[in-house]
Amino acid sequence: MKQSTEKPKHKGAVQSIERAFDILELLSRDPQGFTLTEISNKLDLHKSTVHRLLAGLLGRHYVEKAPRTNCYRLGLGFVHMSGMYLNRIELKTEAEYYMRELANMLGQVVFLAIRKDGEVVYIDKIEKFDSTHRFAIIGMRRPFHCTAIGKALLFDEPEDSLQRILEGEERIKRTEKTVTEVPELMSLMRKYRDQGYSLDDEEWEYNTSCVAAPIYDYRNKVIAAISTAWSPHQTRYSMDELGSLVRQTALKISARLGYDTDEVEIVTV
Repeated sequence: MKQSTEKPKHKGAVQSIERAFDILELLSRDPQGFTLTEISNKLDLHKSTVHRLLAGLLGRHYVEKAPRTNCYRLGLGFVHMSGMYLNRIELKTEAEYYMRELANMLGQVVFLAIRKDGEVVYIDKIEKFDSTHRFAIIGMRRPFHCTAIGKALLFDEPEDSLQRILEGEERIKRTEKTVTEVPELMSLMRKYRDQGYSLDDEEWEYNTSCVAAPIYDYRNKVIAAISTAWSPHQTRYSMDELGSLVRQTALKISARLGYDTDEVEIVTV
């Protein structure tokens, strides 16, 4: 029996879909967009193919064309669709899997907190094993200046705004290690932002250390932070190792919230 030499139609459809997504991903890299020729060159596609795919995307408003520059860029249809997805995202739900993964790895408690009314507000806590005290932390408030998680929540503040926030705090000296002077706090914050995580080495209370890292959303804004706490000499990890692990976990959660990062491998849950 003669075999058919006709190529399956679905292969061409899949290829068109992949090329359309290639175009969308390219346009997402530059808000000014690209011309037809630039898209063709960058993706190594024939102009006629690019034009055909753009026509379909334009028709659904996923792409728009700027009349003055003739550049194609992401359109309102794409923004609307992305917004619908992002509006469905719930911070605690997205964070829980990664917080539990970290808690199980470290054998330590992991906290989740947000910034509200000029203070740190804890909204969740995960331990290696389920604890009846899990919800005792919810709603508890702490200052910024002497907690690792509080400092992480301020990572995206400009220098002048950060200084005003720290000056506006009461800055109680909780222990001998608590830093209360604003210039020293500002210097520490610059260091913490550079390394991607913040520290509390017995600044809130004796015999407890913490590291924390910020969680970003799709606007590149810090909307929350996670931390882990332990008693000195009761962890097999160094402070820097813990900082790196907490930062990676925070980046994984951030990616789930739309933050653009290629630094971590994201698990779909």
